[in-house]
Amino acid sequence: MNLLRLVSDVYEQKARLYPALVLVTPIIVTIIAIASVKLSAAQSLAVLVVGCGGTFLLAQLARDAGKKGEQGLFASWGGMPSVAIMRHRDTRIDPITKARYHKKLSALVKGAKPPSPAEEQADHAGADVIYQAWSTYLRVSTRDAKKYSLLFQENVSYGYRRNLWGLRAWGIITSTLSCLIAASWSVRQYRASDGTSVELLAATALALILLVLWVFRFTSTWVRVPADAYAERLAEAVDALGGKSTGAKETKVSPSKKQ
Repeated sequence: MNLLRLVSDVYEQKARLYPALVLVTPIIVTIIAIASVKLSAAQSLAVLVVGCGGTFLLAQLARDAGKKGEQGLFASWGGMPSVAIMRHRDTRIDPITKARYHKKLSALVKGAKPPSPAEEQADHAGADVIYQAWSTYLRVSTRDAKKYSLLFQENVSYGYRRNLWGLRAWGIITSTLSCLIAASWSVRQYRASDGTSVELLAATALALILLVLWVFRFTSTWVRVPADAYAERLAEAVDALGGKSTGAKETKVSPSKKQ
């Protein structure tokens, strides 16, 4: 991963770096809180910088963790949202608008004839092959972040939540350990001097709050919200596309055989 791109590219920063930062924050804060009595301000800053430097690697791991679990998410949701939204049986788009999208996409993607409701019902897998081809075409055709800014924002939001969810197991572990270490150190400090530093109390509270979020908030349901929003914005982009495309001439799709 290019480090300059990681800190300058909006998607790389928000969807990959930020989840990694959330993961390591309780560890870094706990270390600084415990060692603050021995470290100068400059030294504490150095610890923070070194810790954050490790997030460049974690950012790549966050991306891998999110992608690895993505297919499982799609399976639990009944399919990729951008594919499912094109199904006749999906009610998020009204039938008239959906018919218009189907007609235009069938013209844009050669060989991707839209299945009728009856054909879709008879062969779900075969119909999804068509919808997958349409989804791929739309994603490739809407990569201009400025022109499709709202779509890009939803994609960033989805990437952030997906990658954060992918790190969920590690997040629970790091937050739990940080909370236990900070709390035990607070007790030790209190017994030794009848007082506990504000830094340790803050580190304990932060780790506890993050633990609650990892367990109860950063779930697959939370990830699905921007995933569905992205699918809706992607479908709406159909009206912004031209009537013909050179890419459409190269795209051929054959429905899979019913199993």
